[in-house]
Amino acid sequence: MEEVERGEWMPLPQSVVLGAKDLPKTETILSDHIESRLLGKLKQERLERARFYGKTYDKVPGAEAHVVRVVSSVDKKLEVKQRFLEIFQEEN
Repeated sequence: MEEVERGEWMPLPQSVVLGAKDLPKTETILSDHIESRLLGKLKQERLERARFYGKTYDKVPGAEAHVVRVVSSVDKKLEVKQRFLEIFQEEN
């Protein structure tokens, strides 16, 4: 912060900062699943608010154009060594 206050460093303008929509889509379906669930819940919440206030859907403010990207997702299959299984199987 001191560099910014002294004018030695300037933060990037908002037009340069990348958002989720600028990131590539991954091959996994996780981001699509999260995005569709989020948008569905936001739409449902907006409909409920519209009913509560007696207004139409369009007259109630709501969140739109959300993009979700999963930056890191790992699929792993772990194998447990037989000796390790034997040790803990006795305790279970």
